[in-house]
Amino acid sequence: MEEVQKKLTDKLLSSKLDHYPASLFHGKMGLSCYFFHLSRNESNPDYYAFADKLLDQVLLNDLSHNHSIDVEDGLAGIGLGVTWLVKNRYIEADLNELLEVIDDAIFRRIAFQLNPDFFSATHLVQLAVYLYIRLKEQAKGTDNYPSLQMDLIIKVLNRLYPKIDDDFSNESFTFSVYDYQLPVFLWITGQLLKAGFYNDKIYKMLDVLQPRILSRFPQLHSNQLFLLWGMLSLKPFLRQEHAQWNNYIRLLYREISLNEILDNEITDRKIFISNGLSMIYVLLHAINTVFPEYPIPFDPQTIYDRLQHSDAWNVLIERDYFYQMHHGLINGFPGVQLVLEHIKINYELAPPAPSKGG
Repeated sequence: MEEVQKKLTDKLLSSKLDHYPASLFHGKMGLSCYFFHLSRNESNPDYYAFADKLLDQVLLNDLSHNHSIDVEDGLAGIGLGVTWLVKNRYIEADLNELLEVIDDAIFRRIAFQLNPDFFSATHLVQLAVYLYIRLKEQAKGTDNYPSLQMDLIIKVLNRLYPKIDDDFSNESFTFSVYDYQLPVFLWITGQLLKAGFYNDKIYKMLDVLQPRILSRFPQLHSNQLFLLWGMLSLKPFLRQEHAQWNNYIRLLYREISLNEILDNEITDRKIFISNGLSMIYVLLHAINTVFPEYPIPFDPQTIYDRLQHSDAWNVLIERDYFYQMHHGLINGFPGVQLVLEHIKINYELAPPAPSKGG
């Protein structure tokens, strides 16, 4: 199966990507991160040249044409990708200078957009994530947070608050990181409380939202896992009066069935970060690593073998429409390959099990 995966990567390498979107999730920015990573791991200059070419296209040609500022499709996602490249020393640059155009565009769109319905709740959650990460980077090594980023986060939270309605709290019918934003909202809330500013407003928001959030319980065990991750990020900052939140977290933890997720909810071709087994692994690894008091035992070998032997790889080769849908970083096979590598690095695995009939 590794031969098939290399064939798919080489197909990307030989593709003309001018018509691809610039985005982190689906387009050039995500693929640039992927190929920079491969170039280092495999010492492959062709991968490096391709990654650099994609990055140049994004920063020099595509920014002026991108009118979206969200993470999935727009400027905030490009900013996160660039931040990752600089932090991991794939490129040498002054991050603030490199992101000046993006930060200015995001500031203008947020500050001067008067229509309260212009941004969806999903986009606002994504923007809060980006602004928080920029806040951390700009304040690194100091105790002072940049006032502009703080003001923007406050504006985003004020716009988000009235949009956290029943639909926002409801789970999707199938597991999808796009369609269920409540866990991400709770994660960013925890990070902002950890940063220690605007806490009174955030606690008031949580108090008002408590009945709406805690009165629903996800039916899908995969969504329960996703929500547990978000709630555990918030848990260290809950106060004595938030006992119901702690009770809800314990209930989530008790009810999650990993067997139900693996046997019934995540089908064979759902291997991607956006909607499948790769994201289940990311959540399990994060919970067990960051919140060891809530361990969820799992067998990394089983997940690795399932990812390797999924029928999705053959379909990616044989059906162009499936390849076109799943060639991006988050919704495609590049993200899966990074997850496979992460499993190999972080867990001692036996040699890959033979595929059925192989």
